[in-house]
Amino acid sequence: MSLTNDNNPRVEVTMIFAGYEDPMAAAVEWAQSIATSRGIDPSKDQVVFIRELRRAEPSLSLKSAVYLAQMTARAYRTEGNTDGTGIKSLLDTDRNIP
Repeated sequence: MSLTNDNNPRVEVTMIFAGYEDPMAAAVEWAQSIATSRGIDPSKDQVVFIRELRRAEPSLSLKSAVYLAQMTARAYRTEGNTDGTGIKSLLDTDRNIP
């Protein structure tokens, strides 16, 4: 068993989800469903999220699971704001600014 994995994680994830028209979108959607079903915030609970991804899909290498977790966290962050940048502006908040 090798502790390092020289394979490209994007290629590995694409191979695992090869049966879908857009494998990366399917992988991120699947990962989001794992996060939702287990009550995990992908952008805050990264280690737990990576562990749960690998439990749900044992063929994911650690490197690929980290990559997929990062992609999912990025998608998760951009869903909550209006411009899709992943950056919440003051206009996106409900707080009053003094």
